[in-house]
Amino acid sequence: MGKKDYGEKYIEQIPRLKKWINECICCHKKGYKPNLPEKISSVDGSLDVYFIKKYFKPLSINQDGLCDVCAKFFNK
Repeated sequence: MGKKDYGEKYIEQIPRLKKWINECICCHKKGYKPNLPEKISSVDGSLDVYFIKKYFKPLSINQDGLCDVCAKFFNK
């Protein structure tokens, strides 16, 4: 099982963390929101952040829901 699969399973097990994950509507790449705080308000908040950052990379999406790569492709 790859790192991506572990990340997906982690988020599935703790659905409240989905709000911190971005997904491009075109390529479906997933990553954490760049404004993710160092601690999420919960009992294991800093541990949750640790695992999110372990399994995902930061991913910015624009107002249309596209990552930078897809946005550049569609702007051409």
